[in-house]
Amino acid sequence: MLPSKTFYKAEHVLYDSNFDASGRVNPHKIAEFLQDAAGEHANLLGFGWDILDKTGCLWVLSKLRLRFFRPVTREVKSFTLYTWPLKPARFFAERCFSAVSGEQQLFAADSVWLVIDRDSRKIVSSERLAAIYDCDFDDAHCDVENKFERIRRDGDYAFAYSLEVRRSDLDVNGHVNNANYINYAANVLRPEERIEEMEIVYQKELRLGDKADIYVKRQGNRVYVAGEREETCFTALLTLE
Repeated sequence: MLPSKTFYKAEHVLYDSNFDASGRVNPHKIAEFLQDAAGEHANLLGFGWDILDKTGCLWVLSKLRLRFFRPVTREVKSFTLYTWPLKPARFFAERCFSAVSGEQQLFAADSVWLVIDRDSRKIVSSERLAAIYDCDFDDAHCDVENKFERIRRDGDYAFAYSLEVRRSDLDVNGHVNNANYINYAANVLRPEERIEEMEIVYQKELRLGDKADIYVKRQGNRVYVAGEREETCFTALLTLE
């Protein structure tokens, strides 16, 4: 479903560098498209990064669920990406995305965002969020449920690999960019495996020099991933084609 009120539309051209070893568009690249569109739209609506920065606040992504409705291969040369915000629920600001090529929907995503205080790193109150985050919200929801599986690592998980956060992993907020967690999760897959749907929950930020261990569990076509640095930093569920 596409919005009819407040929305942003961006045209994207796909290049060979946007595809991964599976022959599908890289989910990390999709996440960058989503992040850029959300940022551009927030700026236009008056609650973008620069405006919040002046008030001592930051946008942080809490959850992301991305679903592909058809394989996005090199045959897909371009697409139109729509994004729109939904009315906030207490501390959480939900934003939807939908990508279409011609009359076909390629993928859609649902995201949940928080506003935190830059110094204390605490979530701002619902009243403060409502004052910051206000527009003519649309009632339309994208074709992805706002439903995230609660993942906790158990004894069935196997150690996959360790990572150390490098400078190239960081964003303007000084922590690991949201899209890079998708690479951390996808690195457990085999080259021929293809993602049909993925959800990722961001729990603790990672900064320069931090080290994390990545664990994986497989159940049929579902791959569970947990990243830990003393405690869980992120979890992901990858559903394969």
